[in-house]
Amino acid sequence: MSEGHQVNEIRVGVIGLGSIGLRMLTAFEEHPEFIVTLAWDPSCGAIEAARATFPDLRIADSASEVTGTQGLDLVYVACPPDHHANYVLAARSADKAVLCEKPLGIEIVESEGLVSTMATGPGDAVNFLLAASRPASTLYDLVANGELGRIHHVEVRMHLRTWSEHRYREAPWLANSRAGGFLREVGSHYVYFAMRLLGALTLHSAYVGGRDDISAEHFANILLYAGGTPVTMTGSTSSGTPDVNECIVHGERGTYRIRNFHWLDIAGASGWSPAYPAPEIPERETHLRQLDNVKRLLEGDEKAAASFSDALAVQRNVEAMLAKKCPVISTAK
Repeated sequence: MSEGHQVNEIRVGVIGLGSIGLRMLTAFEEHPEFIVTLAWDPSCGAIEAARATFPDLRIADSASEVTGTQGLDLVYVACPPDHHANYVLAARSADKAVLCEKPLGIEIVESEGLVSTMATGPGDAVNFLLAASRPASTLYDLVANGELGRIHHVEVRMHLRTWSEHRYREAPWLANSRAGGFLREVGSHYVYFAMRLLGALTLHSAYVGGRDDISAEHFANILLYAGGTPVTMTGSTSSGTPDVNECIVHGERGTYRIRNFHWLDIAGASGWSPAYPAPEIPERETHLRQLDNVKRLLEGDEKAAASFSDALAVQRNVEAMLAKKCPVISTAK
């Protein structure tokens, strides 16, 4: 697809039919300019679940059939991150654009190679929710226009007991330290958001608890800085319910809260209130906005979506956090 070319039909191949892959399949089906041509997953159970919702979905015999199919414009990669590189490189070798799930990868050197390889070609994007959601886009505009004044603090809270119980059950690899954990799966969205809102981040301190050679972290307390602005991240998978998943932007002239990625609240004298009337299904709006961005990317707007370079910067921050571990504290009397 050439630069500046109007795209009316984008043919998609999907690799990965887990819960996130199914959500994006729904978005592809609902968007008028995307057509899913075929999909693949190594799990028979995942394929059966996809066919239950999408009975006409064509299932490929292998991932290589997806990447090698003639006439595809885009390959969407939605597998665990330690497999991203193989499928992304196969798609690029076949001269296809790629939309990849986050995190970009696990090994920094491998991801650096991906970024280098993807520097030329039909286009690449990473599916950070806060690259496209209306709450995040509203805040990007408010900060860029100076309407919030100086940003004093960005505060992220991720207390995800119910989320982890559900997500780790449907995708057990998320509970493992090799490729999973809530900092990679949830925290990376907020790292991307803070970087885009404020600029490059520097890790000041990180305390990560519960992570070992097998199990993912169950607690984290992170302090980063963007220039002189602190970005704090606290999270756990062992806290009480209800879950809390929010990012508060404390500005000189106003305070806003992104809630569960898809809602935006504003602080007032009587507490929080919606910043605007939310659609009936805000998550659906976010996914469709993301696909709008991908369409613009394929039409030649290189800044329309979060890039592999953006995702590498996020990965460096998250992996630096995970490299820190809490000291072992003895409870013996």
